[in-house]
Amino acid sequence: MEVLWWLVPPLVATFLAMLWAGWLGRQRDDDGRDDSDAALAKMAVALSRPAPHRSTLHSPPAATTEPSHGVAVRRTPRRPASSGPTTR
Repeated sequence: MEVLWWLVPPLVATFLAMLWAGWLGRQRDDDGRDDSDAALAKMAVALSRPAPHRSTLHSPPAATTEPSHGVAVRRTPRRPASSGPTTR
């Protein structure tokens, strides 16, 4: 029975997540809502404006020659070519 104690933390976390989701999804009061005619007119004006064109939005960066895989790799500095053989 003592082996099953490792199940307790995930179960507690799941239960707390369920409580949190239920709290966020609860029915809220309508006190903060503004359903006045002025608010509806303001929304109608905002929706009647044309959407911005794709060219005016932020353009994506130019394609790089190397694909990005989410791993940062430092480039090693290139050593200058020596004019003759080196001895150590």
